[in-house]
Amino acid sequence: MKTNNSKKKVIIIGAGVSGMACASYLLDNNYDVEIYEKHNITGGECTAWTRKGVEIDGCAHWIIGVDKYSDFYPVWTHVGAFDENTKIEFSDYFTKFKFDDGDIVTIYANITKLEEELLRVAPEDKRRIKGFIRAIKAYQHVAVPVKKPIRHMNLFELTKFGLGFLPMAPYYLRYKHMSSKEYASRFKNYKLRYVFEHVCASTYNVHSFFYIMHALTLHDAGVIEGGSLQFAKNMEANVLSKGGKIFTSSEISKILVDNNRKVIGIRLKNGEERLSDYVVASADVHHVLYDLLENKYTEDYFKKRFADYDTYPLNTAVLVVYKITKNISDKARMMVVDAHDLYIGPEKIDRLSMRNHSYTKKDENEPTTVSLLIPVQDEVYDYFKQFTTKKDYLEAKRQVGLSVKEYVKDYFELTDDDLELIDVTTPLTYERYLNAYRGSYMSYISTKSGKGLMRSGVVKGLKNFMLTGQWLMSPGGLPIAVFTGKHAAYEICHQDKKKFINKEKKYPELSLKKKRKLYS
Repeated sequence: MKTNNSKKKVIIIGAGVSGMACASYLLDNNYDVEIYEKHNITGGECTAWTRKGVEIDGCAHWIIGVDKYSDFYPVWTHVGAFDENTKIEFSDYFTKFKFDDGDIVTIYANITKLEEELLRVAPEDKRRIKGFIRAIKAYQHVAVPVKKPIRHMNLFELTKFGLGFLPMAPYYLRYKHMSSKEYASRFKNYKLRYVFEHVCASTYNVHSFFYIMHALTLHDAGVIEGGSLQFAKNMEANVLSKGGKIFTSSEISKILVDNNRKVIGIRLKNGEERLSDYVVASADVHHVLYDLLENKYTEDYFKKRFADYDTYPLNTAVLVVYKITKNISDKARMMVVDAHDLYIGPEKIDRLSMRNHSYTKKDENEPTTVSLLIPVQDEVYDYFKQFTTKKDYLEAKRQVGLSVKEYVKDYFELTDDDLELIDVTTPLTYERYLNAYRGSYMSYISTKSGKGLMRSGVVKGLKNFMLTGQWLMSPGGLPIAVFTGKHAAYEICHQDKKKFINKEKKYPELSLKKKRKLYS
C-alpha cells in the first residue's frame, strides 16, 4: 500500500537498537516508517530502570564502535546513538581476578600492559603468552560487513573484504573449534588457566575472547555518558526527528500474510490491524517465526539451532543488583571472585563477576550500585517457571539476592547497613518484557562446535518481509543489532529496485599500524 504522499510504508516490529537503526536508514531513503513496541519505552534490551532512587543499567558494559576510526563509528553517529561531543567512559581493563593468596590478575585494555601483566604472573608461560598477544594482534584485523550486506558486494568489494581477514585467518582456523577451557589448559600457571577459562564462559569458543580484546586494545570499547537508557533515547530522538512514528505499549499478535506469501501488515494484540508495503521484524526470532508467523515459515537454519541446545546454547542470565551507600570508588570496576556452595535453582555457580558503578556518579556522596550479571544454564529458566504464585517467585529471587550478598559484602568490605538488595531479574524477566525465548537476552552462545555464519534476514517463502537484529549472527550484541538494522533497510531498497542512499558522515581513516602506535 502507498500513503497519501506516495511514499511506501514500512512497519517495524520492535523499537530496540536494530529496529530504530533500520528506521533511520529507511527514513533517509524516503520511506514512511512506523515502529510498534511492546514495552512502554524504546530501547528493547538496551535499557535501564530505577529502583530505590538509583538507576540500574541493564545492558551495556561497553559499546564497541566508539573510536572515531572504527568502522562502526559512522553508523552509531548516523543513527544518533551518540555524537562527536558525547563523553565516552573508557576502562583501563576488561576485568580483574582476585585469588586466595591476595594476588589480583588484571586483563588490561592496553596490549603492552596486558603482556607485561601476564608475564609477571606466569613467566614460565612466556611462549604461550607471546602467542596469545599475537592472536589478539591478528584479530585486530577483523572486518565486519558494516557498509553493506555481503551478498550485495561486487567482486572488488568482496575481494577487499576477504583480504582483510588474511592476517587473522590462521588463528581463526586454529581456534574456531577450541573452547575457552581447552585453550586455558595449555598454560602451566594455575592462575592463567583459571583466568582464560573464566574470562568468558568455559564452553565459549575462545575466539569470542580474542574479538573482545581486539576492540579493547584498539580503544574501541566504552560506555557513553548516561548509559544504555540515554543511548536508546538518543536513537529514538533521531527517528522522530526524521519523521518516523513510534508506538509504544503496542504489542503485535500476528504478522499478516496474503495468500501465504506476501506480508501486508500486522495485527495488534487489541485486534487492530495496520497495513504496509513491508514489515521488518526486529524482535526475538523464535517469537517472530513460531508465534507471529505461526510456525509456517520456520527455516532449517533456526529450527536446527533451537533443537540442538548442546551446540547452540542460549545466552540467559540472572542479574542481581545492590544499592550501596558507602563510598567504594576505590574498588575495581570489574572483579571476578570464586563462589563456594552457591546455587541458583539446580545450577551451581562457581564464579561471580561484580560490576562497580561508582564511576557513573556525579557526586561521591551519592549512593551507587553493584550489579552481578550471572550467566546461567537453560534449566534455571525452568526453575523460576515452576513457581505458580507471584509470592513464591519473588521469594525465590530474594533468596538468590541474599546468597550473593555475602560475596559483595566480603569483597567491598561492607556491613549490612552499607548495602541493600534492590532488584533481581531472571530469564522470565527477559521473557515478560521482550518475548525473549526462554529468557535469552542475546543470540546463541558461540561454542567450539557451533557455526557462526551470518544470516541475510530474508525468510524463504515470504515476500516484503525481513528479519533483523542480533539473532542473525552469533553471539549477538549491540554492534550486530545496529548493522543488521542498516542491512535490512538496504535489502528493502534492493527489493524495491531503489539505490540505497547512505547519508553517513565520513570520518578520517587510520591504518591499523597507526592505531596500534596510538593506543599501545
